[in-house]
Amino acid sequence: MFVDKRGRSVPKSKLKPNNKLTKNLVSLSGGALLSTIKTMETMGSIGREVLKANGITELQVDEQYPYEIRNAIHQAVFDRYGEIALIMMGHLNADSLIDSAMIQPLLTRANRLSTLFHSGSQAEYEGALAEIVDLYIKGSDDQIKLFTSGGTADYGTNGRRLSPTSWEVYVTMAMDLFQEPFLRGTIDYIFTRSVGKYYQLELDFKKEKSSSGYGYATWCWYFNFSRQVSPLTSYEIFVASSNELREKLMKVVLDDATDKSNKMERVSKEIAKYIPPQIHSAIFSGEYDTRIATRRKKLTIFFSDIVNFTSTSEGLQPEDLTNYLNEYFSEMTTIAIEGGGTIDKYIGDAMMVFFGDPESNGEREDARACVDMALRMQDRMVDLRKKWKQEGFADPFQVRMGLNTGYCNVGNFGSDQRLTYTIIGGEVNVAQRLEANAKAGGILLSYETYAHAQDMIEAEEQDIIEMKGISREIKVFSIKGRKSQLLKKQIEEKIVSIEEENLIRELQNTIVDLKKESQDLKQEMADIKKKILPFLRDKIDNEKK
Repeated sequence: MFVDKRGRSVPKSKLKPNNKLTKNLVSLSGGALLSTIKTMETMGSIGREVLKANGITELQVDEQYPYEIRNAIHQAVFDRYGEIALIMMGHLNADSLIDSAMIQPLLTRANRLSTLFHSGSQAEYEGALAEIVDLYIKGSDDQIKLFTSGGTADYGTNGRRLSPTSWEVYVTMAMDLFQEPFLRGTIDYIFTRSVGKYYQLELDFKKEKSSSGYGYATWCWYFNFSRQVSPLTSYEIFVASSNELREKLMKVVLDDATDKSNKMERVSKEIAKYIPPQIHSAIFSGEYDTRIATRRKKLTIFFSDIVNFTSTSEGLQPEDLTNYLNEYFSEMTTIAIEGGGTIDKYIGDAMMVFFGDPESNGEREDARACVDMALRMQDRMVDLRKKWKQEGFADPFQVRMGLNTGYCNVGNFGSDQRLTYTIIGGEVNVAQRLEANAKAGGILLSYETYAHAQDMIEAEEQDIIEMKGISREIKVFSIKGRKSQLLKKQIEEKIVSIEEENLIRELQNTIVDLKKESQDLKQEMADIKKKILPFLRDKIDNEKK
């Protein structure tokens, strides 16, 4: 179905060129539409876009097309750039017809009447003006009839003289009333090129005398000419007027482009919140294929959720729960993006991330990046729990995680109307099962993931898991921590042990020294006693005497 400017549908069969159109079906020649498209080159591909939207890939000059197509093109231009764009299109349309039977004879005649236009006799220069206006009315009438067929309207141009320098002119074309600026631009071009040196034209659009219906619009203007002889030629005046018009249009076009760029940037930022950054970048760079298609690829899948989320959330006010949950997801998402993960989805309090598509550093590096991400997340949770406790969150969130490496189907799933970029397969279920079996604050890995990251972590093997739909037994490993962190801890413990041994040794030596000092003191006391006893005995004996 053809879509006109009001969103009305026209049977698609009417879009095809057809020289056997009925008398009542209004149509335009392909040449007329090509002329319209040509006038829009400075405004981008709007015209071609409208043709494409209505199933037309190439115009045939001698074929007939529904008149609504030109109207839809003009409407698109008017909606985007306003009246100034239609006026400019009118100028360019007239310029494309410069050699036509409508304009060329008029310009030639105006040149031959130059003597009369310069005359000091009012009757002579007003007579010359009347001849040019009459020539325009006749040429315009012939041209409109040449390019329009079908319908019941009396297409063409007619008018009557109201005074020596004013006319009432009616133009009927296969258009809508909103296209009046287009006709005004064409009329302005013709009279500026022909008599601009001698007269300035004021077009007074009479909307109350204008009308429209299916396949036609009739506009009424009062052509009011004021005599103003210029030292410039008509062509020089036209060029100056045309340049001024172009500058105004370019300003509008640039403003529109800037506005659209700003809107696109805002929209892009908003869309980025709903799709993985890698997909967002590819879409807006034009590199992403939106066809429904999937492929088999080895990925590392990550699942996490909040332990006892339901019971924990029941003790919080809804506003607090929302704030804590948003902060949690924001922190975890930042770590996932920094690590190069593709965020698949949020499912309630759960989070699903995978590594290896659309960008991959190889199976090993993808798995290691996923493990590193999980460790960073748990490290960050330690800080968040401290922060939340200080804010009054008595039992802050604890997170458990599961990781698995295996082949999945990845790509676009859905319909022509809506797609989702995701992964499916048994290996996804394995990662989810591992997460469900992990302890609070813990990370469980399948052997495939552990094998790629065993040099960077300390892990303990857990009980084997058997899953429906998975032919192999799932070897499970629980991460104790990074090897570097555990080594640091061991070194710190060793240092403490050494320091304790040294302290004990120092205390033992001190005790030995104290014992020795005590013995020395006893000996000194004994020596003093030996020396002082004879003296004391003599003193006591003398006192008795």
